[in-house]
Order: sequence, then structure tokens, then C-alpha cells
Amino acid sequence: MRESLGKIACALLALAVLAVWCGPAAGQTTAAAASPKVTVNGLIDFVTTLYHNLSDPDITGSPQIPGLRGGDNGWYSRERGIFTVTGEVGAVKGVVSLELDFANGRIANLSAAPSNNLGFDVETDEKSQIEVKWLYLETPITGPGSLLPFVPMPTIGRFGAQPARGHDFKPGIHFTGDFAGVTFETGWAPNIRSILTYAQVDEALDGVINPGGSEDFAVLGSVAVSFSKDLTVKPTYSYARYDGGNNALAPFGTEPKGGFAPASPTQANKATVRHTLGGDLRWTFGPWSLAPTFLYQFGEQETIAATSGGANEVDINAWIVDVIGGFRSGPLTIEVRGVYTSGNKATECVQTVAGVCAGGSDINYYQPINAGTIIYFAGWSEIESAGVDYQLPFQGGAATGMKLGANPSYDKYGRIVAAVAADYAFTPAFIAHFVTLAQWTAEKVDTDGALIINPGVVGPGAAGPVVQTNGITPSGGGDERYLGTEVNGGFTYRFTANAAFDLIGAYLFAGPARDSARVPGGLKKDANDIYKVSARMRVTW
Repeated sequence: MRESLGKIACALLALAVLAVWCGPAAGQTTAAAASPKVTVNGLIDFVTTLYHNLSDPDITGSPQIPGLRGGDNGWYSRERGIFTVTGEVGAVKGVVSLELDFANGRIANLSAAPSNNLGFDVETDEKSQIEVKWLYLETPITGPGSLLPFVPMPTIGRFGAQPARGHDFKPGIHFTGDFAGVTFETGWAPNIRSILTYAQVDEALDGVINPGGSEDFAVLGSVAVSFSKDLTVKPTYSYARYDGGNNALAPFGTEPKGGFAPASPTQANKATVRHTLGGDLRWTFGPWSLAPTFLYQFGEQETIAATSGGANEVDINAWIVDVIGGFRSGPLTIEVRGVYTSGNKATECVQTVAGVCAGGSDINYYQPINAGTIIYFAGWSEIESAGVDYQLPFQGGAATGMKLGANPSYDKYGRIVAAVAADYAFTPAFIAHFVTLAQWTAEKVDTDGALIINPGVVGPGAAGPVVQTNGITPSGGGDERYLGTEVNGGFTYRFTANAAFDLIGAYLFAGPARDSARVPGGLKKDANDIYKVSARMRVTW
């Protein structure tokens, strides 16, 4: 792949040299120097959240540890600041975005407060806690005043760490969030636009200076066609390749579900190749709207059969359909949403699970390239996805793939979601929100299986350390589908220009499919309900 990219880069360089050479010969004159322009955009918000049963993966409250405060109840506050500086010289832009996330009060275990860089204590001076969110260059590539002005179709190129754009109508379903790489957006006609993206996930360099390095990347192409101002269709294709059967970095990569053990890049050069094909449609007709999405995945994922049995390679065969329908009448907006994504049965495992399955099963659970951390179903779930407090959704221990916001599939079992949302604007500044969603799995969950959360701890009857998994290690067949019903209610009050106050409460009536054992051979824990109340004050400029 690196050789191919090198050839592409050489070709672009040759075209650039040709443009520079031919420009003066054609009577072109050097453009007058444009005056630089700098703008700063940003936001600062303050959030406080009260919660119960939000952190523990079996939703029962964390076990008491002698000498330490136990239980799964909390009330905390934090703040976020994002500052984006854009420097423009003519049509060329340079963008840097800096992010600061702090909890209030020192936190001994920052992993317990995801996305917080640190906790302010009684002395709030903190050093070196700035995240670089974006750092990219944007410039015209083709069209008038560009690098290649003799190519008529205008193309904008973005190079560096940048936001993912143009491939999703629904955030988190395929490729969302931020990435490092290159994007080209081309206007072929007033109603036709293409987006081509190369995302560098891991960089191997070479085997001398970076032995065992991983070369992981993804290429995505989308074409948005607007047949009218009310109807847009966007077909999409992506190719993703990961060195190693699993790079253990969800959501960028492949998750070790269903007994699939993580593999390092050095283990027999194992690799995963995944294709995703499908697209979106957006259609409005009068007060009605419709937005369906369908994506199908296929490919191959190699396994480490030499150490854990099963096949050397398994096929990928998964799909997802996500449909939103809406109706608007005056101050009232109502939307319904339905999701179905395929999954594996409890006894279908990628690799051998002793006494349960022999391995070699196809991968039937859908996986996004990047769900933007906890973005899928954002605004539709306060407990499992990004909401008013987008930094404190349901944790689920290490089980990233069990969170709706991180992955449409619940573990390897797939997922079915039915949701209704309603907004009512009492005034343009005061809007009430209500959402309810019910969830099931496409295949029955083995609730007697073990959701292991403590790597290195020896479980009952184990001969060695417990292996960290990203989901449930099955012990037999599946027995439950119902994941529960969540209800959210609150409001947004924009009390002055560029400032808003949000308040929302959420309650999850946990279903029996969320039950699980803590370790192999352990007792099954019954899932308890979750609640969460969040308030946020935000100013933007």
C-alpha cells in the first residue's frame, strides 16, 4: 500500500510541476498576495451529572473493596473547552483545534472518568493537559486558482488530523469522529459531489526502526447526488485493512467478540480485510421526512488457530439497516427510528471456546470503521450514547462493543432498536424533549457467559490469568433477547444569544439479556435499572 501511495504522490507532484511550468507560458500571472485572515471559534460548557448503576458492566453496583469506597452511585461535574483557530490566505486554510477536558476535584483513576484529562483540585493550575483535536491544511486541488487549475472540476483537499465528513448521514454508523489522513471533495456538477478519504489508523514505518509495527488503514468513497432540494442519495464504499487478527483498539479495528482472541501483528502476519458497501437516502415531502441507511459488510479475518484452535481464516458477512421517519407540524416534531443489525448465535465463535464451540464461524456482527467513540444514536439515548453529558455514557467495564453509542451490535449478538422522539417548542428559545427506545438482540444472548473485566485476576478453576475480552465469553447456548427500555425527558432553554441551558433525566429499565457472570464459572448477576440526570450550561462563539 505504501508503494501505491508513493506512486500516487509522484503523479500528483508531476502534475503540479506541469501546472507551474505551463501557467506562465499560457500568459497567466502570479496572483496578488491575499491578506491573511484569522478567526477563532469555540465553546465552553459546564456539566453536572447524578447517576446510579451507570459504571458497572452487569449493572448491579461495583463490588465492595475492603478499605475503599464501593457502590455504583455518583454525582460529579466537569467542563470542556474547544478552541478552533482558522488561518486563511485566499482559498487556503490552516486549522488547529485544541480541546481541554477537566473534572472538578482530583480523580485518582482517570479511566473512571473517560475523556477527562485531569481533575482540578483546590489549586487549579495544571500543565500540559491540552489535546490537539485537529491540525490540518485545506486547499483547492483543482479548478481556478488551485494547484491544478487546468482540471475544470473543483476539488478541495484536506491533509492531516481532521474531522470525518461526507460519508455518514447518521453519525457513528460507519465513519465518524476524527482521523489522520487525506480527504478530497470534488464537485462534478451542481447536484453531484464525491468524497474520497484515506485514513491512516496505524503506521508501520519499516521493520528495522519499528519492529512489529502495524500498517492499518481505511479508504472510503462516497457520492452524494441531489435529485432535488428534497431528495439526496449517497452510495458509499469502504475498504479497511488491519494487520494482526485484532489490533485491540476498538472502535478503530476489530473487536475480540465471541471467543476471538486478540492477535498481535507479529503472529504469522495475520490480517483483517473488511469491505462495506451501501449508502443513505434523505427525502422530505411536505411535513414528512424519511432517512434510510443500509450497509453490508464482507471480507476475511484471519485467526491465530495455532494457539487457540479453529480455522485459520473466517469470512465476514454482516449488515445493518437504520431508518428514521419524521413528521413536523408547527412547534411539534415527531420522529421514529428502527434499527436491525445481524449477529452471531452464542455457539457461533470465531475461535474455539472449550465445551461451547469449535471456532471457524463467520463474523455476522456489524462493525463501523470508527463510531466516533460514543456517537452512534447520539441524541436518542442519554445512557448508552452521547447526550447532554456526552462524556459519561454507560461504561460497561471494558466491553466497548456492548455500548450502543460505540457499536450498533450488542457484543456479537446483533441488535434491534425501536425508538420514538418528540420535540415541542413552547417558544423558539424553550424546547422540550422526549425520547423512548426499546432494545433487543438479533440472536439470543448467553446470559450465563462471563463478562470479564479484570485482566490478570485468576477466576474459579482457571489455570492462569483471566483473559481480557471485549464482550461475553459464552458458556453454552443463548437464552435471552430483551435488553430493556430507556426513557428520556428534558428541555433546552436558549436564554440568550449563543448560550443555552440543558436539563435531562434518563431511566433504563434493564432487560434480562443484560445479565451475565463476572468470571468463568461465576454466578450470573441479574441486571438492575440505571438512572442518570444531567444539566449543562454552554456558550459558543
